[in-house]
Amino acid sequence: DQPPGLMYAIANSVNIFQDRITRSRLAGDPADILLSPKVAHIGMLEFYRAAEAIEEGERCVQKALAEIREVVGPRA
Repeated sequence: DQPPGLMYAIANSVNIFQDRITRSRLAGDPADILLSPKVAHIGMLEFYRAAEAIEEGERCVQKALAEIREVVGPRA
């Protein structure tokens, strides 16, 4: 087994840093709705998988649509 490469280590560091910032901000100013699409398996540089990430985001929104409508309210 080889140790992780430099890009892998940098990407993981960025992910950890971003996670901590997000948790801190949500603790101070909680979101009305938090959508969490399952995209952890898609790498930061895997742009060719954008359609897969978008589809997962759309699925996540569809699951939360009733809650979103409740928070947003009726539209004119």
